[in-house]
Amino acid sequence: MNWYQEWQALSARIKGLLDAGTFFYSAHEHSSSDDTGVRKKILLKNAEKIFTSLRDYREKYQSALPEEALESLEKFLLDTKDFNFNPESILVRGHVQFALTSLAAFQSEFSYIIADTQAVALRITERAFIHLQRSIIADDEMKKKWLHAFREHETQCEKLGALHLLLHGIWAFKANAEKGRTDLILNEPLSDISIVEKSSTALVLTVWKVVKNRNELHAKIDEAYKQTKIYKSGVLGGIELTKYRYLVMVSEKNMDMPSDIIEDMIVYRLINVTVNPDKPSVEAKKQ
Repeated sequence: MNWYQEWQALSARIKGLLDAGTFFYSAHEHSSSDDTGVRKKILLKNAEKIFTSLRDYREKYQSALPEEALESLEKFLLDTKDFNFNPESILVRGHVQFALTSLAAFQSEFSYIIADTQAVALRITERAFIHLQRSIIADDEMKKKWLHAFREHETQCEKLGALHLLLHGIWAFKANAEKGRTDLILNEPLSDISIVEKSSTALVLTVWKVVKNRNELHAKIDEAYKQTKIYKSGVLGGIELTKYRYLVMVSEKNMDMPSDIIEDMIVYRLINVTVNPDKPSVEAKKQ
């Protein structure tokens, strides 16, 4: 189980406790009595278990959590560290309200933060591809490496591309025949996801195709599209960019790319990386 999955389980526990609290107070709307001790024996006791689980969760995943999410969790634990789960009877009602309200507020904030990590991951991935193309234009050594990879083999482009994306915190992978993930650099099954969670902002599915003639562009796109189609997203919703897949066409000169493919709420982004691009002034004259 990874940090995202475990949070889903914790979030469900918090929701269950909040639902139980809502039911209890609805049933006792016209009475302040609690003869069976539901507040203390059930609501506070289960709240204490969740607080303990959140502390364990922090210790277990602090190196994998997005920075803002970790800050939110640590602030919550700091603000509630002195909370007494076994108060005097006269104080039980107020303690229950504090415990449940603080859990509800934290659950809402934390869920919002990790949902936003998908948008952040998308922006970083887009920036990484822009940076890659501009680096080839500006850096002669990088241009030489990409020209060599282009002429050598498609897998060389995969490795260089994955290495560049990793500089931006993006761990690129490709789909394999078993519908799983393959590391682009090592060309081995990507089975140990813990290293991805500890070192990256996002896990992104990419396919790199060398296009040497303009008339084969659409065939290469179709080939790449079919390769990504076999992949079934895993359960890494917090780190995996699940709604975007990148079909990267590597060519010597610029090629006009068709529109992105959108199917079943997944965007197949079409990216053109040119290894020997014309200078901007030359491109401008052509237009």
